[in-house]
Parts: sequence; C-alpha cells; structure tokens
Amino acid sequence: MRIFGITDKGIVRETNQDSFATEPRLGLMIVADGMGGHAAGEQASSSAVMTVLEVFSRYDFAKGTLGGSEETYTVDQIIALALQEANERIMIASVSDASLQGMGTTAIVAVQRDQALHIGHIGDSRVYRVRSGQVDQLTEDHSIVQQLVRAGAISPAEAQVHPYKNVITRCLGMASEIEPDLFKVAFEAEDRFVICSDGMSNFVSNQRLTEIVGGCDDIEEAGRMLISEANARGGADNITVVLMFADATRSQI
Repeated sequence: MRIFGITDKGIVRETNQDSFATEPRLGLMIVADGMGGHAAGEQASSSAVMTVLEVFSRYDFAKGTLGGSEETYTVDQIIALALQEANERIMIASVSDASLQGMGTTAIVAVQRDQALHIGHIGDSRVYRVRSGQVDQLTEDHSIVQQLVRAGAISPAEAQVHPYKNVITRCLGMASEIEPDLFKVAFEAEDRFVICSDGMSNFVSNQRLTEIVGGCDDIEEAGRMLISEANARGGADNITVVLMFADATRSQI
C-alpha cells in the first residue's frame, strides 16, 4: 500500500482553506474543505483534521479500545466518534469567537484495514476508485443539486452548471448533531483510490482522472498531475488530493 497527499491553493484564491493528513502506519487518510470568511474556513478544516488524528492516536486497533477505556469500538464507530468530536470543537469555536461564526468544513476519513477501506464522509469532498481503466465515485455529495439529481428533477449534466452547485446540505459545524455516511469497500490489489476536495472534482473530468491515476505508477507524480490538471482547467478553488495505491494488501498493526 502506498499513500500520498498534496494540496494547492489554486490560481484564483489567495488562501488555502483545505487541509489533509495521511498516517500510513495506521492506513489513515483525511481530507477537509473548509468554508467561512477570512481565516475561518482554514481553521475549521485544520481543526477537523487535527481532531481526527488525535482520536485515532488513542485508538488501539488490535484491542478496539480508545485510550484507557475498556469499552470496544469498531473502526466505523471510531470514524463516527472522531467526526462528531471534530464537529463539537468547531461549533464551540464558532460560538466563542464572532470572527469564526458560520465556519464549517467537509470531511472524508478513510482507514485501510486488511483488504477493505472504511470511509466516513460528510459534505461534497469525494472518494473515487480507479480499477481496470474504469472510475467509480464511491461517495455521494451532500448537496442540493445531488438531491435534485436523486429526485429526477435535473440530470447529472445539468447539476454541473446549476447555480446551487456548491451549496452543501451537510458539513461539520452546521449543527450539533451530524449525519456522516459510513461504509466499507473491499479492494483488489491493483485498485487506486482518490480522495479529493471539490477543487479537483469540479475541474478534472472522470476521463482525465482515470488516465492520470490509472496510467501513472509514480503515486507522487500522479498527485502532482491531478493538481496541474485542475489548475489548467481554471484552478478557481483550493485543490487537495490524497491517493492510495493498493498494490499489495497488508494488515496494519
């Protein structure tokens, strides 16, 4: 298993409100896309990433325990707990500081265990899988346009140019209780996963994503190529990409 992450502010935005982290030893990957005025979005995404890292640093994968507690948790439960704790910290900061009011962030937490990837997702950041020259979007956006697509009111093509395209319906910092999607996907030895903010998914087509990720064996070069492609297509948003190339499966300790 190989993991690589990269972020870029793009060519339009003055600051980067995306945050990410990778912890290959734990098979842990996190992407967060913040929102809010001034530095609020950056603080929200950074807080989310740091909180998730902190929670997983206290989790014993072998025993399933957290810190000194004897209670056991599954990986999915720990992902949910970490996201809820991140949400609470963002809510508290938002209430405590007027300059941070209204801040929030999307979040993707992915954890590789044996031959499966456990995913927790809230917002419109995405996870893709590239397999045998085909790409599948594994997450479903929590957005107004996705609700319209699901209801049959608009087509996926219309969603790409809809005026409410960037309006999300769920994120960390929006409400005291959150509803992340939690699921697990089995993977094969040659599968490649892309975790990204919408600064990539809005500008890099599925075809180009497949060509770049499927055709480049150098994981770092693939990440840089995706950033370059998004910037070449406008670079109007912050761009974050975390890649996982399965290559060979192994159990984390």
